[in-house]
Amino acid sequence: MEFVNRFQELEGLRKVLFGGRPALVRVYGRRRLGKTELLRKLCAEQDGLYLLMEEADPVQQRDSLSDQVAGGAGGLRVPFRSWDAFWEYLPKVGKRFVVLDEFQRVLAIDPLAVSRLQHHWDASFQHSGPSLVLCGSSVGMMQRLTTRRSAPLFGRLTGDLRLRPFGYAAVRLLYPGEPEEERVRRYAVFGGTPYYHTFAVGRKDLFEGIRTAFLEPIAPLVEEPQNLLRLELKSPSRYNSILLEIAKGTHGLRGLESKVGVSQGGLGPYLETLRHDLDLVEMEEPVCGGKKRARYILADPFFAFYFRFIFPNRPLLELGSDDQVLDQIKENLNSYVALQFDRIAQEALRWINGSTWNGVPMDFDQMGRWWNRSGEEIDLVARGEREVLLGEVKWSQRAVGMELLQDLERKSELVEGIGGRPIRFTLISKSGFTPELLEVAPKRRILLLDLEGLSEIFDRTYGKPGGMAPSTPEGSGNGGPEPSKGTIPTSSG
Repeated sequence: MEFVNRFQELEGLRKVLFGGRPALVRVYGRRRLGKTELLRKLCAEQDGLYLLMEEADPVQQRDSLSDQVAGGAGGLRVPFRSWDAFWEYLPKVGKRFVVLDEFQRVLAIDPLAVSRLQHHWDASFQHSGPSLVLCGSSVGMMQRLTTRRSAPLFGRLTGDLRLRPFGYAAVRLLYPGEPEEERVRRYAVFGGTPYYHTFAVGRKDLFEGIRTAFLEPIAPLVEEPQNLLRLELKSPSRYNSILLEIAKGTHGLRGLESKVGVSQGGLGPYLETLRHDLDLVEMEEPVCGGKKRARYILADPFFAFYFRFIFPNRPLLELGSDDQVLDQIKENLNSYVALQFDRIAQEALRWINGSTWNGVPMDFDQMGRWWNRSGEEIDLVARGEREVLLGEVKWSQRAVGMELLQDLERKSELVEGIGGRPIRFTLISKSGFTPELLEVAPKRRILLLDLEGLSEIFDRTYGKPGGMAPSTPEGSGNGGPEPSKGTIPTSSG
């Protein structure tokens, strides 16, 4: 599959690694996000040495490293009888930098390796190199390298890159020539992780991709979320319960506590892990609403799809009833895609923030949704210093008409935090708009976007399918994907 999007990450790594002095860089993020592909590409273009840490005991790990160093550096095989021997040999391989991939395996098996790395970095590497890139898929373990003063590499990192899933703007580059509707559907199922899309790219029928990926007896993704949770967590069962209830539509903290069966306050540590360590859950607060109304949503469409359709149907799949599960997916996919279409609409507006689009200025510093205790909701709220933009997003077969605008106007009177700012409206529709609404919109400076309009935004501001992504725009808001995660800030630990 074509390498897409990670151009800013590559450029950031180049600047840090080749900035004039040896660098110690951490690259991490949950599995399947393309960390290895990114670093292999960098090694190929910049004469780096790529080493994979095996899942083995320390002696076998070092034996494997001996073989890899000999092969990658084109020299004789040198046995590494200790970690000191390994670290002492690295400057002799003659490479500008060395990548140590799946570094969490060393942390898990032999923490002494990291303490000896600390010693050699302090004594020589930071002055004479080589630069080192420590890459890992266990977010929690990789974070523990630097999180406390007692951590082995605290205060020593010169670059820190956490890879996160793509937003829709990048994923759609995987499907050049596909109608925008089909790109939306495939993003809604396979989310922001490039690897998962290998089961959809090149297939004309999305449901055949779903069957291959999730439903067949040897389906490669049917255990994927469980494997990720097992990699990070000692006991994933409660986390599974939380993710399942969120996918089923329970978003408030009290409701989740009740459904999962814990006392008040008991879910806090679990939700923090799902949010900050795993990037699987986001906490939303209503824009222009009360802060005590926070709710939790699944952060990546792939996991939303999995816990909505696959995880609760595992018993049926084990009985071989994959046709029955596929029928459920076909019946309910449109209503599920509608939820992910809201996410795409927000992302599109972030890309044009700070510009004027179709004569409508876009200038806001916070974006998300709004809801109140009475159950009223507005799909899209963007608040700036000078005005507030309110919008509804519809994924339906019918063109949107005046009735939706009138209902949005009614709900605008319920929003508490407008603060006297002028209000403008936007309507985003899969199936376009009625002639009456098309006539009214320009007179009232209402921003209307259909699939063609969204496609234009992503093509003009992000790049056409097959092209290179431009620089990242300013993101904002609480909840929803940011347009890109392509920077490597320097870090002191």
